[in-house]
Amino acid sequence: MSDHRARDGVRVSSSGSGSPAIGRIERIGQLIVSPFVGDVSEFTGRVKSWSGWNWPPFFLVLALGATALITGPDGPAHQFLWVYAVIGAAVVLSLCRVMGLAGAVSAQGGGRAGPWQALVTGSSLLLAVLGLVGMDHYADHGDVDVTGPALIIPEGPATNGSTLTVAVDNQPHRTHLRLALAIEDAERGRQSCSPETTYSARLAGSGVEHAAELRSGELFSLPLGGARDAVRVLVTLATDEGCWMSVSVAEAVLHD
Repeated sequence: MSDHRARDGVRVSSSGSGSPAIGRIERIGQLIVSPFVGDVSEFTGRVKSWSGWNWPPFFLVLALGATALITGPDGPAHQFLWVYAVIGAAVVLSLCRVMGLAGAVSAQGGGRAGPWQALVTGSSLLLAVLGLVGMDHYADHGDVDVTGPALIIPEGPATNGSTLTVAVDNQPHRTHLRLALAIEDAERGRQSCSPETTYSARLAGSGVEHAAELRSGELFSLPLGGARDAVRVLVTLATDEGCWMSVSVAEAVLHD
């Protein structure tokens, strides 16, 4: 419904593209968008000029990057940083190809746009594939954080000579377990034994002691041999007589 008003011989409409209300909305939209794209009218003209042939490689790069991120395994984030960087670079290069920036830079230098555009497209696809392959490698061989599911049996305080079992599922399968235990005084107000407390560790079923005189928070790596499912690590505590200690898993990571 339109509201037409006559005032001083001028007919004003409150609906349609030329109405004051619509004009104010358009101006507000331009103010919001302009910090990101500059002049809105100029940007709209550039978008209309983007070639439709540039979009398929762009969407292919997005699909490859999304697949890599979706199929990525759980694990310490730092091992994936280069993969994220490669995928990000692929998306940026592909977007530059869509916007015609590669051709514009080549034209300013007096060269032909075609070779540069092909180089940018090929580079973006190569980087996207590299990111996908890298993430697939980490799915098969990357570090897997299993700190949360790791269990200590039995629960409760332990004393000198106590043997505890650290239980971890070796899924997905890796060849080593990187482990660190946190050892604290069970009765903090009545004792101070944690600085001198150590422990030794060995794989259940193995008579070989793999690590000895380890302290709270100290990392060590344990070869898992042929264990493919449940991994059991036997931990023997060494502390002063009469001291009771609380033991927990500070870090447990499966790795190759």
